[in-house]
Amino acid sequence: MTAARFARRLLVALCLLPSAICRLESQTRVVIVSGLGGEAKYSAAFAAQAEGLAAALHDRFGLADSSIFWFGEDSASRSPRFRGQSTKPNVERAIMAIAARAEPSSQFVLVLIGHGAGEGPETRIDIPGPDLDANDFARLLAAFPVQRVALINLTSASGDMIPTVAGANRVIITAAKTAYERNESHFGQYFVDAFAKDGADMDKDGRVSLLEAFRYAALETKRFYDKGSLLQTEHAQLADGGAKEGSGEPTGRAGDGALARRFFMDGGKVATLAAGSDPRLSGLYAEEFTLQEQIDQLRSKKGQMTADAYDVALEPLLIALARKAREIRALEGRQ
Repeated sequence: MTAARFARRLLVALCLLPSAICRLESQTRVVIVSGLGGEAKYSAAFAAQAEGLAAALHDRFGLADSSIFWFGEDSASRSPRFRGQSTKPNVERAIMAIAARAEPSSQFVLVLIGHGAGEGPETRIDIPGPDLDANDFARLLAAFPVQRVALINLTSASGDMIPTVAGANRVIITAAKTAYERNESHFGQYFVDAFAKDGADMDKDGRVSLLEAFRYAALETKRFYDKGSLLQTEHAQLADGGAKEGSGEPTGRAGDGALARRFFMDGGKVATLAAGSDPRLSGLYAEEFTLQEQIDQLRSKKGQMTADAYDVALEPLLIALARKAREIRALEGRQ
């Protein structure tokens, strides 16, 4: 490690102290649906991913148990976040109940884990009893007309769902690019890891946006296939802001991941919430997003720069971003 890199990491770490994730009253409600495994190994894997994500959102990002609703194949789970079997009536009832009491500034996140099938509007997740398809999810998400919404479909063959469920205030993530990518998906596990483990927080501000989670999972998925010298059979997609077509490499700019970039699971640092409560916070968030944009632009040019030149340019931006995050925490009365 060069002296410049060591200094940059040390200074950023100092600026970020204390680094503990704060426990905010959640503005986000999350429904996790894990479907039929078909085989014992898949049933166990899907349940582990669902429970792992629910636990990470509670333990690491401060969502209350009452804000997390996990429905799964095995109705005998003892997890405090488990709400019952992942049948169509159970899922629909829960989502509509959340929508009925959702505040305009709240967020709703729907995560699908399991096997997928079908094409176009009939793209679906395999669950006990009648399946839920893209048309069903479009209908259910329509119950959140002004709230921010994310639909994260971690099933195989999920890519065709995007045009049907896309919306102006929605982030759509799929593990596959088309209905023909039907093989087992590994993207889902890495997406869960983005919240359950360290490594996805690229800008080191103590939180993980949906864009950061997507980028992390997509990169780790590619590494999995490269390491095994395997042909990659899944290509995750992200679409937001009403885009009907996903992108495998979203830039985080308008129409290409800009909403995902500002979408955090805890809901505590959403710019619209800040603007509604304190104009000073709104200004700080705007400055923070500008710094993030500058960092992204610099990272896009990394291949054209020497390592030392890149470190010299990146260090002051990361320090400024860390200090801005500290200002925001102080103004919000958080440690």
